[in-house]
Amino acid sequence: MIRPGLHTYTCPQHAPVRIVILPHAGGSASYFRNWGPVADNLGMELCAVQYPGHEELFTAARASSLDELAEALVTVIGDQAERTVLFGHSMGGLLAHRVTQFLVAEDNPPQALHVSATRAPDQPVAAPRHILDDRALVSSIGEMSPGEENPLEDEDLAAVLLDQVRSEMRLAETHRCEPTPLPLPITLHLATEDPDFTLADVSAWDRFTTRGTHLITHPGHHFYLSAQQATVLRAVMENLPTTSPSGK
Repeated sequence: MIRPGLHTYTCPQHAPVRIVILPHAGGSASYFRNWGPVADNLGMELCAVQYPGHEELFTAARASSLDELAEALVTVIGDQAERTVLFGHSMGGLLAHRVTQFLVAEDNPPQALHVSATRAPDQPVAAPRHILDDRALVSSIGEMSPGEENPLEDEDLAAVLLDQVRSEMRLAETHRCEPTPLPLPITLHLATEDPDFTLADVSAWDRFTTRGTHLITHPGHHFYLSAQQATVLRAVMENLPTTSPSGK
């Protein structure tokens, strides 16, 4: 049984909303630690998921499928789902969607769902990265954010982390899920220079909700989040639903 973790970085008293961030393949909870001051200023509780195999969970058993990871996260997130906004980036977007499906099936939907830089779950991956050899995989990851430092170019670091990154890319790239429309809107976040998720890919998400999609665009490449944290968190607050998905 896998056991993902949940890190809380801000917890203002009586915060009306909790945002739970689900990182990209290879991403750890600590990537979002410096979002804390912005979240605190917005009166938002900020949490980030720690996947098995990362940081303090480095030796923990990893998930064999995205569904297995999603089912484990339902237990971690579900006790406060009604005040939780799920925000998933890249692989985390697919995972956030799947967690939402499981929560809805339990009549315990989250407050809102935000999906970033993520294809719709029924769409194939044109050029999967997880099948590349090590050198090509490192190069491909660097191309996702040209001009920025690629930590995996450090051979010592790659020796420790590349297998983990490849494993999670496999989870994302092999995941398929047929449209089962959710009873809540889906907010989509798109980076203008991201070749992995473009305007042509947006409409495929329409089949996954009965409440419509809302698109927010950001400048930058696939890993735009590091420069857009304030914009993203404000967008979450500004797009909170006025009615509960459960109707309660």
